[in-house]
Amino acid sequence: MRKLGIVLHVSNHGYIILRAALFPKIDSAVLTKRMKKIGKVHDVFGPVISPYISVKPSKKLAPADLKQLLGEKVYI
Repeated sequence: MRKLGIVLHVSNHGYIILRAALFPKIDSAVLTKRMKKIGKVHDVFGPVISPYISVKPSKKLAPADLKQLLGEKVYI
């Protein structure tokens, strides 16, 4: 398990946005520290040195669960 980054916010379209600590592959599974799958990498954007990641949340997560992820470290 490698640290992907820290969750910054949830977009208007429901995607989880985070600042990346590494450059992941699209469709990589994104996990919490407790190994709970929260979604998949949807897009990588921004500066090459410090990109942002858009994560498409799994259908099991409720909007309230997404808000609890703010500030959390996530992994791939």
